[in-house]
Amino acid sequence: MDFLDIRTFLLGVLLLLVFRWLLGRPKNLPPGPWGFPLLGSIPAIVWGMFRGSEPHHQLHRYAAKYGPIFRFKFLNKTVVVLNDYALVKEAFQHPQLSDRPKNIFTEFLGLEGVGASNGEAWAEMRRFCLTVLRSFGVGKSSFEEQIGTEAEELIKEMAALGGKPFNPKPFLGNAVANVICCVIFGKRYKYTDEEFKYLLDLLSRNAKLAGGGGAVMVNPSLRHLPFIPFAELLANFNEITCFIGNIVDAHRKTFNADDLKDFTDVYLMEIQQNLARDKDRMLPDGKHPKASKYGHLSERNIVGTIMGLFAAGSETTATTIQWALLYMMVYPDIQKRVQAEIDDVVGRNRMPRMADIPELNFTRAVIWEVQRLANIVPLGVPHAAASDIYLRGYLILKDTFVLPNMWTIFQDPKHWPEPELFKPERFLNEGGEAVKADELIPFSTGRRSCIGEHLAKMEIFLFFAFFMHQFTFKTPEDSPPLTLKGKGGLTHSPQPFELCAVPRG
Repeated sequence: MDFLDIRTFLLGVLLLLVFRWLLGRPKNLPPGPWGFPLLGSIPAIVWGMFRGSEPHHQLHRYAAKYGPIFRFKFLNKTVVVLNDYALVKEAFQHPQLSDRPKNIFTEFLGLEGVGASNGEAWAEMRRFCLTVLRSFGVGKSSFEEQIGTEAEELIKEMAALGGKPFNPKPFLGNAVANVICCVIFGKRYKYTDEEFKYLLDLLSRNAKLAGGGGAVMVNPSLRHLPFIPFAELLANFNEITCFIGNIVDAHRKTFNADDLKDFTDVYLMEIQQNLARDKDRMLPDGKHPKASKYGHLSERNIVGTIMGLFAAGSETTATTIQWALLYMMVYPDIQKRVQAEIDDVVGRNRMPRMADIPELNFTRAVIWEVQRLANIVPLGVPHAAASDIYLRGYLILKDTFVLPNMWTIFQDPKHWPEPELFKPERFLNEGGEAVKADELIPFSTGRRSCIGEHLAKMEIFLFFAFFMHQFTFKTPEDSPPLTLKGKGGLTHSPQPFELCAVPRG
């Protein structure tokens, strides 16, 4: 066969493959951009990042071109992106769109847990987590004392700095994490605890390394790309896992079935019940095991579940409060209005309480506007299709990733006139009452909405209100200009900044 015959043969094979791909392509797939062979849309996203754009900005541009639902290829994965609130709400209430993709935890760390599980096991673990957290007061008004105590500890730390500049991120991270630690581990950590500070740094670093929508965590194939720091991400998670595993082991040594002090103790109790039931034997205390409502709880998923609750209960809430303080410095007139309202409703002789919420309308509006513009998780947490399913006439194939494009939803001018502006008044009605828009879903929506939503809402309100009551936050002298341009990753966080917390009289 001469060169011409070889070239003709190869061209024929190529055309045959193209025709086969075209004829075998399923009908009614969502529209979307053309992608490179093997890489899909990765080159376009990476090129945008080199120019200072984040992945959610690229998907925002795709949404403007292709509409409320589109798809793109990401290496070997198909990703469907939902860019409309009503569409996200409809999709995430559907049982077949409530799975999580296979991820770094299950594939490389051997971890299971409520965040990474699907089907009956996930439903049971989620029900268990919600029930136990509520039994320890989370989400109830009585829990505000615990949050308030931690907020006051942080206020003491800030006041001790005497108005000198400091980076609020480590303080906020420690304080917020302490709230969930008290419930899960039965203890809080001092702000000087170096091991705990290191753990929080690992969590924050991994939120950055995970990429928009947690792309690196849910698509381990990315580890083959030279610019993806997969090894560092994995090493960090291994250290976090060891830290939590050591705490669980310590709980085993002091475990007392008649004195369950925290979430970890309750989990260990369920594991004992399940082991005794499976082996048809009595418990260590000589009692017969009760029939458990949570048969899926085991040694395989205790560390994964606790790590998920700990991470979700610290990073995003602390980042939201960090953004709130930054916005107050950028908009000092708004800060004064919040302080005036709190002074009028609460007075200067006590701290704000949850019971004050109905009268703190502007304060709530400011928090909501911060959540909208800061957009802490701009691409949400990915779902996966459990089976082929039609959504608004489009076919979503089994195992397709489904992303809620929160960035586009929170910037939609149909719902948010002048969406780029910081306007807390958009959440106030004609009577000055705070009214939250349905389209504001910072904790997602549907069957897999954030487990810690009620806790996070209480923390954000109480920490922010306490801070506004006690301090005026100012930009340090000779500080570089403040920027509201955030850093990308799984969470959208502010650029590093310092502030001065000036005590109020």
